Amino acid sequence: MKCPECGNEMQEGHLICEVCGYEVQMVPDFEEDYEPQIDNHIVDDAIKIDDIWADEAITDQLITDTGILIWAGIKHKVILGLILAVSMILIIIGAVWGVRRISDADHQLDHARNLAAQGKYDSAISSLENIYVSHPEIAEILFLESEYYMELGKEDQAIDTLQRMISSGTYDSEDILSAYDRLINIYASSEDYESIAKLLNDCEYDEITLAYQNYVAFAPTFSYEEGRYENAIRLKISANTSGTVYYTLDGSIPNESSARYDGPIVLDHGEYLVSAIFINQYGIVSDVVTGKYDISNDIPNLPVVNADSGEYHEPVLITVEVPEGYKVYYTTDRSTPTQDSVEYIDPIPMPVKYSNFSFAAISEDGLSSEVVVRSYSLSFPDGIPLNEAVNILKKRLIERGLLDDMNGNSNRAPGRYTYEVISAIPISGQGDYYTIREFYHDGSGVETPTDTTYIVEIHQGSTAILGGNAVTGFLAIAF
Repeated sequence: MKCPECGNEMQEGHLICEVCGYEVQMVPDFEEDYEPQIDNHIVDDAIKIDDIWADEAITDQLITDTGILIWAGIKHKVILGLILAVSMILIIIGAVWGVRRISDADHQLDHARNLAAQGKYDSAISSLENIYVSHPEIAEILFLESEYYMELGKEDQAIDTLQRMISSGTYDSEDILSAYDRLINIYASSEDYESIAKLLNDCEYDEITLAYQNYVAFAPTFSYEEGRYENAIRLKISANTSGTVYYTLDGSIPNESSARYDGPIVLDHGEYLVSAIFINQYGIVSDVVTGKYDISNDIPNLPVVNADSGEYHEPVLITVEVPEGYKVYYTTDRSTPTQDSVEYIDPIPMPVKYSNFSFAAISEDGLSSEVVVRSYSLSFPDGIPLNEAVNILKKRLIERGLLDDMNGNSNRAPGRYTYEVISAIPISGQGDYYTIREFYHDGSGVETPTDTTYIVEIHQGSTAILGGNAVTGFLAIAF
């Protein structure tokens, strides 16, 4: 046998070239394309090798360290090949099983959809239940099932199906949120707002409670914590959404017959036990919230009004002494004055005919005195009647080109003007005058006072424009 490397004629039975030292390989190297065939023929190959060695009567030199290593290499490759083959088979089987399992569920879902498309909702639901037994992790099963129950008019079953999904703990948050959304829409369509409120109260997902907070009536909140205060407070009550707050101040449970909250409540002196509820736009009633407040400050002194109640036949300016550290507010409709009422600044000309005034001194923090009430009747038996005073003014305005006719039409504007006697004032050295306000009507029903106030002398009928003020003195400005 010649050496494949240098061509030297090697002695029979030798596996190593005496010239170049090349080691002859008795077992051929396996190529990649050939290795898979080992699995099928390894036993036969081993028998053939044993037969060859027996027939050729290989000498003892073959059973050397080199020969033993060759045989060990063959056995190693055989075992490795078997392991690789078995692993590949298991992987292929698992992949095929998974694909078939998934495709099997998809096929069954398509079958259920086809049944529903044919109007066979009962059959579709039965098919979905069968799928659910082996695939409880697929959310679409329960979504379709609730949908088909609704098609059958079985709302309770649809609700139970979605409730089962929410409480299962099997599905991801996206599917759970979708289940909440569908469930709330079912309740809303039947105006079952109580069930929506209960569902949201028990919900642990902030996204849902925030998105549907209009359906929930949370207990209202107070702007002040309960406790003792040395000054009056303006207590505000807030709710989470649209609706109405009702309250009581004596600790009784409020209801729709109780006081309706429309603005800050002034707690000025004494003890208050404020209780409130909120009823949202869907009629859901909140829990009751209660706060105890003890206000210990002193009540302001009463404002002093110079004009007592009674009948008057000459102009009077109503003046008020304002307690130090307070402001005086008044109303003319018999309501209780608040800080939102008209503030007393200058003396008030007494209105003609009949009038009612309510005065109260109120501190910056809302503490109010008791209310002072005055009623007046002002008339001028020997003076020009009120309607005649208005006609005198109109004629004067026509003369001056400010009106076109007695109906109040004018080239100043497309609408018309009207006039009303408001009060009576004295003007030093010139007499007593009616004050007459001018109003503009734009034709749409809107009446707007203009910036001009006219005056007509009560006894002589002379006309002018009102100038000055009650503090510095009124003026009659000719026009």
